[in-house]
Amino acid sequence: MIRHRWRTHLKSATTEAAVVALVGDYLGEWDAEEIASLPASAWPNEVRDRADIMSSMFRIGEVHGKFRGSAAALMRLQELLLFFTHAAVRVTQIAAAADHPPANDAGSKPSECARPKASRREGAR
Repeated sequence: MIRHRWRTHLKSATTEAAVVALVGDYLGEWDAEEIASLPASAWPNEVRDRADIMSSMFRIGEVHGKFRGSAAALMRLQELLLFFTHAAVRVTQIAAAADHPPANDAGSKPSECARPKASRREGAR
């Protein structure tokens, strides 16, 4: 089974908790047969936060790099890796935005419009 909705949901997630919830929902869509076709070390443990998402992504990537199995199992492993890569990117984007809010954020100071300093080349004229 190929799951498509997760891309849109991940892009619209605005908090780490929302991404973690999406990870749980995504993993819940896998049936026992699909999970059994994967190497045991590829299936994520409990995912509670950004660190769990990141470690799962790296572990799945490592398993993928060493994988020698059927084409069907490889396709599922790649789907899982792709999902966790996108989830890791999204939680990192959310964390970065929290660390560095946009200049026009309601809580930030208004930015001053300043003329850029002349470069050395312009100053030498």
